[in-house]
Amino acid sequence: MIKRIFTGIIALITYQMAFAQVSDLEFIREQHLRAGMHFKTWGFEKESGLDRFTEFAFPVTYSLPVNRRFSIDFVTSPFFSTLSPIAGNSESFNSLSDSYIRTSYILGDNLAIINFGASLPSGKTKLDAEELEIAGIAANRPLDNPVSNLGTGVNLNFGLAIAQKLGAWVLGIGAGYAYRGEFDVIDIEADTTASIEPGDEFNLTLGIDRDFELQNGKAKLIADLVYTTYRKDDLANLSRSPVFEAGDKIVAQARFLFPLAAFKPVMLTLRNRWRLNNKSNNAALIDNGNELELGVNLFHPVTERLQFKYLLDSKFYSNTVNDSEGAVVFGIGLGVDYGFSQHVAIDPSIKFSKGKINTGPGTDVGIAGLEFSIGLAFTF
Repeated sequence: MIKRIFTGIIALITYQMAFAQVSDLEFIREQHLRAGMHFKTWGFEKESGLDRFTEFAFPVTYSLPVNRRFSIDFVTSPFFSTLSPIAGNSESFNSLSDSYIRTSYILGDNLAIINFGASLPSGKTKLDAEELEIAGIAANRPLDNPVSNLGTGVNLNFGLAIAQKLGAWVLGIGAGYAYRGEFDVIDIEADTTASIEPGDEFNLTLGIDRDFELQNGKAKLIADLVYTTYRKDDLANLSRSPVFEAGDKIVAQARFLFPLAAFKPVMLTLRNRWRLNNKSNNAALIDNGNELELGVNLFHPVTERLQFKYLLDSKFYSNTVNDSEGAVVFGIGLGVDYGFSQHVAIDPSIKFSKGKINTGPGTDVGIAGLEFSIGLAFTF
């Protein structure tokens, strides 16, 4: 049980700026290769001036346990993005995302774990006007696109987590530090290259894990609370020379798993993200809103090798101080897990989403999304 709590704690410490496909990894005990395809497309109401945004991503994850205490994980993802306006020609942005490598070392009898990670600047950073527009859509949080962070500098992550059993509970405490390296972008207004060094990050994590015995079987509660603080960004050679410091962030999330009839298990998820106002001398940089996400996942095992998955999720993002950036999005999906053997498995899924994003005081744009993903996993 103590080892399992690292799934939530270490992921939150070491993957704040990494990729979604590694965010649920714990210490890997077996050599593992996963390759897949993730397609997502969004349609917009014509009032937005946009018709469709589409992204194909091909994430690759490789995990190598060197021994029973030390492991290495590697992640990267080629992607192909297209933005089609109502009027005019479509714009494309095809590249490789930044790559990420993590090393993990377990101390004692699974009671503590040390992580060191680095993102390698394989993604493109010097974007032209069209690519910058696509990058903005890709990074829009309510859209939750497969690759949202297209390219930055060298980033280093350090993390330490300790777990301790206290009666029926397991308590985990962690701390992490992230160094954000400098990278260049193009300042469109001044037609010059701008040097940006994002502020470093420090986070503290508290996690709990408990098993319960219900009348119809075993249940589990996993919850995490993460506090992140940021230093000021250093921006050079920009036309307006803005000062920017991201507001402190608090993320609370919980998962409750329990059996219900044929579903083993049902998983209820809750995630809320609070962020204090940003500090800036640039009026164009807006403050943050609250983000609440709820989900229900139903897992229906049919045979030892076959399992169906059903999901419902919802996002409720509040407006910023400028009465924009808020969103309400609902999703429904279906997936399958199938193991060809104990070493090879596949997991196709499909999901439909619909909602709206606020674009200003009293205005919003309807959105509709369709996504399909498939992954092939090999365990050696």
